[in-house]
Amino acid sequence: MRLRLLVGAATLGSVLLVVAAPPASAHGVGERADLPLPLWLFTYGAAGVLVLSFLVLRTAWPRPRLRSAAVGRALPSLVSRAAGPVIVLGRLVSLVLLAVVVSAAFAGDESPRLNVAPIGVYVAFWVGVQVLSALVGDVWRVLDPIDTLAAGAARLRRGIGAGRERGAPDQPGRGPAWTAAVLLFSFVWLELAYYDPSNPRALGRWLVIYLVVTLAGAAAWGRGWLRRGEGFAVLFGLLARLAPFFRDEDGRVRVRPPFSGLAAVPPAPGVAAVILVVLGSTTFDGLSRTRLWLDVTGTRTGWALTAINTVGLVWTVGLVTLAFVAATRVAARIGQRDPMETALAFAGSLVPIALAYTVAHYFSLLVFEGQSLVALVSDPYGRGWDLFGTATHTVNYQALSPTAIAYVQAGAIVVGHVVGVVAAHDRAVERWPRGVAERTQYAMLAVMIAYTVGGLAILLGG
Repeated sequence: MRLRLLVGAATLGSVLLVVAAPPASAHGVGERADLPLPLWLFTYGAAGVLVLSFLVLRTAWPRPRLRSAAVGRALPSLVSRAAGPVIVLGRLVSLVLLAVVVSAAFAGDESPRLNVAPIGVYVAFWVGVQVLSALVGDVWRVLDPIDTLAAGAARLRRGIGAGRERGAPDQPGRGPAWTAAVLLFSFVWLELAYYDPSNPRALGRWLVIYLVVTLAGAAAWGRGWLRRGEGFAVLFGLLARLAPFFRDEDGRVRVRPPFSGLAAVPPAPGVAAVILVVLGSTTFDGLSRTRLWLDVTGTRTGWALTAINTVGLVWTVGLVTLAFVAATRVAARIGQRDPMETALAFAGSLVPIALAYTVAHYFSLLVFEGQSLVALVSDPYGRGWDLFGTATHTVNYQALSPTAIAYVQAGAIVVGHVVGVVAAHDRAVERWPRGVAERTQYAMLAVMIAYTVGGLAILLGG
């Protein structure tokens, strides 16, 4: 009974939080009057879609399907062979881009509009690579400049220490996994809690610290640690489970049905923590733009503003985590399984929801601010250059209407949650007999509905 009350309290708290928040313009979305349909119709419709999906799955999906589908089929060997040169070129390009961004952060113009670093990191990297990973595959594994630097450092150490003991082997099981969530939280803290996140100098300092910490981790535990302990590598790898393309352990490129890779998400605490950090941080991003939160922060500036934002960010991540953990504890009790094991097993069902929140919150940012990169590639330091003849390019703010943006945002949240319901159901029928599996999913469905209604209410003017 206490577990059910806990789920109910978390669900109700999430809904009340966003329903009580008056709207504020965020990410290019207009006020409620600009929406193509009333908010109540969006939210009721979204909740109805989730319930209908759950009811259909009860009869149409009686046995697990995703794990067998995730094996996919190998593409012609020519594709795998061609991937080698592409990887080499991609790594060289990513190293150059990293060098440009870091140097621009310290030596470029201090205005965020004239410096490539803020838009390059917050838009092209943070949002663009997430979307690309989900659509194409684990592109960060191909491009990762941190891994490239770590590989170069390892070769240098082996060359200097020839004849002596070699450095840490590149075993993926070495080193802690909890660091992934901590490192990723440091980024979302800079973006959402720090009082001046777009300041190129502040961003540059964070970049240097992040590189030093991750390279030190790779030196201590081997490059394999980056795949389980570096925040962005873990996140982008999780989102790649949604993509149709992947490389198997033998390096062959394979194709599989979309989102079937969720069945192979490793049940590890570090993985679950990364997903919850992303989900909670995007929720706070929307909350921080409401008049409710603006009333909380008041006239605070500087580190006082950072302090209150940090509390809000931690609180929101904690609330999202509480709702998920409570639901999985109910499922564990019904299915007579270990609560922690159950929570980790169902963490993969949150991956499409995390992507949906990212698309919903940052879609207009990617469309509009992303256009600024066309001009900034010709003048990354704000020095008046025109290297590629694009420095005079201007942003077309008429590219998408507020109505189109609202449709994309609402659609992303609904589709992401439906995929999450499917993934959770598939995992349930894989772990329990059919009747038990259905009962374990009631609490998960309630949390999914709360996430959906809360996300729509924040985004579209709750």
